[in-house]
Amino acid sequence: MKREEIENILKNFGFTDYEAKAYYALLLLGHSKAREISKVSGVPQSKIYEVLERLLEKNLVEVYTVRPKEFKAVSPAIVLKNFIEEEERKIKETKERVEELISSLNSMNTEVFEGIWASTEKGWKTFMDKVCEMFGRAENYIFVMSKYFSWSSKLARMVKLCIRRGVKIRTIALREIDENSYYRAKWFSENGVEIRMLKEEKYPSLIDIDGKEILLRFEKSLNRKNFPFTSLWSREESFVKIIDSYLKYAWKFSKPVNLEKLPDGFKSFSKSISENSSEN
Repeated sequence: MKREEIENILKNFGFTDYEAKAYYALLLLGHSKAREISKVSGVPQSKIYEVLERLLEKNLVEVYTVRPKEFKAVSPAIVLKNFIEEEERKIKETKERVEELISSLNSMNTEVFEGIWASTEKGWKTFMDKVCEMFGRAENYIFVMSKYFSWSSKLARMVKLCIRRGVKIRTIALREIDENSYYRAKWFSENGVEIRMLKEEKYPSLIDIDGKEILLRFEKSLNRKNFPFTSLWSREESFVKIIDSYLKYAWKFSKPVNLEKLPDGFKSFSKSISENSSEN
């Protein structure tokens, strides 16, 4: 792999740009002085000690108490193992908090309070209108966690507008893409939406706009024609941050989906999106 590719991977694991450069340089050099690390990494000499101190605090480098100080990179195998364990801990913690929220909402006797509504009839239209309204406010990114790849002509227009203005839309499928959802998923993929798979059917459908507002849908039944669900919209900063962090971690650990080839057992004839559109 090229140096730039390795440094980009390190940044995906939480390294800053300078930290990735300095750590990679240490892997090449072995134990070295700050001046040598600065020269090989390209980190300015005025910044190199600050960067090395941060790596030291994160247990990513070791220091030898000689004059001048010498530094050595901790083994990548240890660093990445520790990182994965920490990420898994954070995901577990976030899942537990989401499950607590779901449990609290499901135990509510009242149907409505501010930001939350429950419906069996007009609820679908209200839900989709809210989704489209949120898509209209998106500036940088949208995360969607979905079981069915819900589709409507209005949502399709909003998706295209978002992609056109440079908004990244990433969808995490919570179940296998079956024959009922394949053509809708393929439409989203062909129109610029990135799709990955994370089989977690017990979790609610989620939408996250720029880490600023979220919409959750809690389903009580899987009756495809007319099922009751509760939707929660929120801009409450701490709550949104929890959901935003969870979706970003879930995206990292989800698997890419290939929609180019029709899966075995699916009908080979093409169906229009309108014939396959879903109301859930």
